[in-house]
Order: sequence, then structure tokens, then C-alpha cells
Amino acid sequence: MSLRREQLERQLQNAEAAISDYAKVLDEQNIPAEARKKHPKWRQINAQKTQVQNRIKSLKKIEDREAAIKAGASTEAADE
Repeated sequence: MSLRREQLERQLQNAEAAISDYAKVLDEQNIPAEARKKHPKWRQINAQKTQVQNRIKSLKKIEDREAAIKAGASTEAADE
């Protein structure tokens, strides 16, 4: 199910906020930045962020394709 761009942008902001919040928790536990990639909770939050980023990329491709179709249709109408 595709979502609107506004919804995806909001989800991305929430995911980035969750990563920064959890990074603070890991900082308090003295876990270095290199070791965070091995931490299960951080990996889960980061995966959610990556998933939303990929959805935005896919949506951009769809929007570009639809814009190209509209541009083609408008040039055909102008030619007639």
C-alpha cells in the first residue's frame, strides 16, 4: 500500500528521532559508535528508518514517471 509523501516524511522524521534518542541511551551505557551496529535494538530502529527511506525513493520514481507521462500527454495535445 503506497502512502502519501507527507506521511512518509513524517515517518522518516519519527525514525530519525528514535535513532537519536536511542543513541543517547547507548552513549549513557558507554557503547561506542562502532559497536552500535551490533546492538539489536539499534539495528531494528535503523532498519525501520532504512525501510521508510526506500519507500520514499520508490515514491519519487513513481512521481517522476507520472510527471513524464503528463508531460508527454501535454505535448501530444499541443501537437494536435
